[in-house]
Amino acid sequence: MNIADSKSIKVKLTLAVMIILTGFTAALAENLKGRPRVIDGDTIIVRKTRIWLYGIDAPEYKQKCHTDGRAWPCGRAAKTVLKQAIGTKRVTCATMPMKAPTRIEKSGLILATCRAGKLNLNEWMVKNGYAMAFRLHGADYAEAERTAKQKHLGIWNGTFIKPSEWRRQNSK
Repeated sequence: MNIADSKSIKVKLTLAVMIILTGFTAALAENLKGRPRVIDGDTIIVRKTRIWLYGIDAPEYKQKCHTDGRAWPCGRAAKTVLKQAIGTKRVTCATMPMKAPTRIEKSGLILATCRAGKLNLNEWMVKNGYAMAFRLHGADYAEAERTAKQKHLGIWNGTFIKPSEWRRQNSK
């Protein structure tokens, strides 16, 4: 074997290792695909994996909001519109890393950006006023939230307690 053949083998082995590692990295940012079960406005289950939609916080299922002095079930509405947005489509969810270990991560819940076809469900929920941008994850949907507020859509059509505060008040 001459030096040129030896270098060629090393190059081919290096390329093979890079291809394998690229596949491994892609597996870490797993795409979950399947028919979802909608739990509430920001939580779904796909293939037995409980997913919290990254970057959003929707009213809890039992939470009420107020418009013109009347209470309305905004948590149920958030679940309903998410179900409607998905329809009969399968979803594809790209997992996102947690910024810091939390009790949520320890419970097996993962963060993900999910799509039904081309529709980004996370952004759609915020843009239509059925979820807030959850800035602890990032500012990805802050502009969508501003638009929903300006148009008085969904929860922005009246008053409500932030979902995180509602959970804190009702966790007893």
